[in-house]
Amino acid sequence: MLDLSTINNSNMNPSTFICLIALVITPFHNAISQPGSLPTADTSTVSGVPGEDYNLVNSSEEKDGLWIRVWENGSLYYTGEFSNGDPVGKFLYFYESGELMSSLDHSVTETAAIHYRRNGSVQASGYYLPSISEETPLKNGSWGFYNDSSQQLRSESYTSGELDGAYWVKDKNSRLIEEGFYKMGERDGAWVTYFDNGSIRQHINYLEGELEGEFTSYYSNGVSKIKGEYFEGKEEGSWKTYSEKGELELIIKFQFGKKIEEIRINGVFEDVFADGRSMSEYTFRHKELDGPYRIWYDQGEYVIESFTDSQTGEQLQKRVLIGIQVKEEGAYKNGLLDGPVYHYTKTGQLIRTDNYKGGVIQ
Repeated sequence: MLDLSTINNSNMNPSTFICLIALVITPFHNAISQPGSLPTADTSTVSGVPGEDYNLVNSSEEKDGLWIRVWENGSLYYTGEFSNGDPVGKFLYFYESGELMSSLDHSVTETAAIHYRRNGSVQASGYYLPSISEETPLKNGSWGFYNDSSQQLRSESYTSGELDGAYWVKDKNSRLIEEGFYKMGERDGAWVTYFDNGSIRQHINYLEGELEGEFTSYYSNGVSKIKGEYFEGKEEGSWKTYSEKGELELIIKFQFGKKIEEIRINGVFEDVFADGRSMSEYTFRHKELDGPYRIWYDQGEYVIESFTDSQTGEQLQKRVLIGIQVKEEGAYKNGLLDGPVYHYTKTGQLIRTDNYKGGVIQ
C-alpha cells in the first residue's frame, strides 16, 4: 500500500471535513441494514487534496483527522479518522479489487470488527482491544466465523489475544461437531466431539493444555467404546475397550503412559510384526481362547502398486501386502485346542492335519 502525503495543514475547512466523514460513514450503516449493498472502494473514495483536506498530522507529527491509504494500483485501501495518532470511529478497508474487506469501529473500550470475503459474505466478526496507534490489534471477547453464506460455523472467546473461554464448531447443517473451553491459550476442562446424529463421539478432559482425568469415546449408538484416565498427559490405570453391543473386550493397564499388562476378555485380537504384517490372530471369550486362530510366517512385504480409478480414470497408487503365508490355523474351545489344526509350508502347501479334542491330539 502507498501512504499518501502527510502535509500538515491547520486551516482545513470544518464543513469540508464533516462532509468527507459522511461520505465514509453513511454507506457502512446502509450495508449493515441492507445486506448486499456493501460499500466499495469506488463509492467510499473521498475528494479533496491530500495534506489539505485529509492525511494531516498534528504538531507532534501524529496522524490527525481524516486519512486514506491506497494500494499500488491506486485503489482505496482504507479510510478512517485519527485523533492524536490513534484510530477513532469507523474505518473501512477494501481489497485491491475494490470490494469491502473489513469494517472496524473504534471506541474507547473496544473495537468492533466485521471481516468480509470478496463475494460480500461475512467471514468473521468480533471485538479487539482498543487500538493504540496502528499496532496489530488483539482479539478480545467473543468471535464468530462464518461460511460463504454468512452462516456461523465456529465461535471462539479471547482475552487480550489469547483463546480464553468457550469454543465450538458446527457443520453446515448447524450440527455441533466440537465444543470445549480454553484458558489463556490452552485447552482446559471438558472437550466433547459429536457424531452427525448428535450423539457424543468423544469426551476428554484437559488441565491447562495437558490431558488430565477421565477419557471416554463412544460408538454412534451411544455405547462406550474406550474408557480410561490420563494423569499429567499420560495414560494411567486400567483402560477398557468395549464392543458395539457394550461387551467388555480388552483391559490394558498403564503406569504413567507405559503399558504394563494386557488382559484379553472377548473378541478377536491380532499381534503384528514391526512393519504391521499379521503375526497371529486369536479369538477370546470370557478371558479364554475360544474360537478360530491363525499364525503367520515372518515373510512378505508391503509394495506400492499403481491402478486406475474406475470412475475418474485418474492414475493412483495403493499400498499392497504380498508374499504372506499362514503357518498354522485351527480353533480353541474353552481354552483348549479342539478340532482340526492345519500346518502349512512357507509356500502354502499343507504339511499335515492334527485333530484335537479337549486339548488332546487324537
